[in-house]
Amino acid sequence: MSTLLAALKTERGRHVAGAVFMAGLSASFLFCGYEFIRSPAESIFIEQFGAGAKPYAIACVPFMMAAMIYGYGLLLSRFGAKRAMAASMLGSAAFFFLAWLGLGYAGRWLVFLLLVFKESYVVIISEQYWSFINSVLKDEEGKVFNGPVAGFGALGSLTGGYLLGRFAVLLGTEIFVGLAAAAILPAVILFWVAYNNAGEPKPAESEAGGRKGHLHLSILAENRTVLFIAFIIFSAQVVATALDFRWTLMVQDYMPQTDARTAYFGNFWMQVNIFSFSMQFLLTPLLLRYIPRRGILTAIPAVHIITCLLLFIYPSLGVASAALLLFKGLDYSIFRASKETLYIPFSYDTRYRAKQVADAFTYRFAKGLTATWISGLKAAGSVAPNFYPALGLVFSTAWFVMSFPLTAKSRTAEGG
Repeated sequence: MSTLLAALKTERGRHVAGAVFMAGLSASFLFCGYEFIRSPAESIFIEQFGAGAKPYAIACVPFMMAAMIYGYGLLLSRFGAKRAMAASMLGSAAFFFLAWLGLGYAGRWLVFLLLVFKESYVVIISEQYWSFINSVLKDEEGKVFNGPVAGFGALGSLTGGYLLGRFAVLLGTEIFVGLAAAAILPAVILFWVAYNNAGEPKPAESEAGGRKGHLHLSILAENRTVLFIAFIIFSAQVVATALDFRWTLMVQDYMPQTDARTAYFGNFWMQVNIFSFSMQFLLTPLLLRYIPRRGILTAIPAVHIITCLLLFIYPSLGVASAALLLFKGLDYSIFRASKETLYIPFSYDTRYRAKQVADAFTYRFAKGLTATWISGLKAAGSVAPNFYPALGLVFSTAWFVMSFPLTAKSRTAEGG
């Protein structure tokens, strides 16, 4: 089963494709909605607080993530993966709808909360897609399907970014908060259908009903692969946060008007998603087929070492944009598709519970911790502009080093 076309010629391949591509179509609506909320929430926050206050909001994200992931774990134990998914997605839609109604009345605290929530919900829900896909696919199938399936998410992001860039000035920024809520509704329906087509994954008797904990944190100590994934996600998100903060400060300097800034944000993320979409459908399946995971997972941080060094030497909006675009484009495509295949052999609790901690919580915890550190440095004095790419350079190097023990473990699991 080395190619997508070969997979679709088998009965199992067609059955699997129907389920995972339905999930991918669902993800396209979810990520379209995320584009509707990502840039508006950022732009409204900058208008109310200024870009310099963003680290204070990001520092609050781990607390919201911890509460939301534990709540998801409770739902998973009581109702199973399908109903937990529906509850988390519908709850997010309700929040955005109420936030849209209250933006003109609730005051600045709602703007602050909106930024914190938009940083949290999408990571938790996106990991649920991968938990489902990793439960449906076998290892070789993951190498075939992961890229194209992730491409549907990129297509949704691409569409959302295009619409935002095209209509933000015409319609105004705030309306897109309500549209983010509306986009989640078809995503819930399609994901429900995907679960029905594939059958809801069930835990082993020893893990049923959350018997080993609603988060089953002991897996992080027991499973070396998952532990190294958590370390790498942490390092990667420190790099992402450093690049993001530097880029946001530059955008604020160049574009002081809210709607124009929102349109710029939308167009930038559309370019990120064009790059990611191209990678997922054109290059990712080929790279996963012909290049060992070690080659892929070590080359990615090497790229970021170079871009952080360039931003340090040549600080400009163009270089900052290119560095962030490369990070996000690679993160959404080849890094995600290759990393997710590591989860396929593991247990239900590893895929559905520990994954939320290792991937989702660590993803935002790293960002929040970095923001807290930067906030403390700013409170004590000023932060030099070159601090951000220097921080990215240090953690890109740490990421590169940790990729070797991670892939040594995966090579053993593959028998190669």
